[in-house]
Amino acid sequence: MLRILIISILALALPGGCSWVKVSPEAKSVETVEAAEVEDCRKLGQSRVSVRDRVAAIQRSPGKVQEELERLARNEAARLGGNRIVAVTPVSGGARTFAVYDCRPD
Repeated sequence: MLRILIISILALALPGGCSWVKVSPEAKSVETVEAAEVEDCRKLGQSRVSVRDRVAAIQRSPGKVQEELERLARNEAARLGGNRIVAVTPVSGGARTFAVYDCRPD
């Protein structure tokens, strides 16, 4: 009975606009772009990021999971000195890999 109550509360609370991942101040200028937009940029590396795609037995919104993965990747790109990220893999099991680039002129 208690489990049903907890799951019901989570089901009502989670679909809202809450996000568990915040963009760091340094990452606010990091952009998510397509591969064609980084052809003349310096690749700094890759970052595999992950979030929970389920809470209890409830599947989280795929859009919200994707948004949080992108925020994490932007944070990591800023840490690495990059200003662009490109998704390398599709979202799978709450994880995704991004390539990190520096596209600033020398």
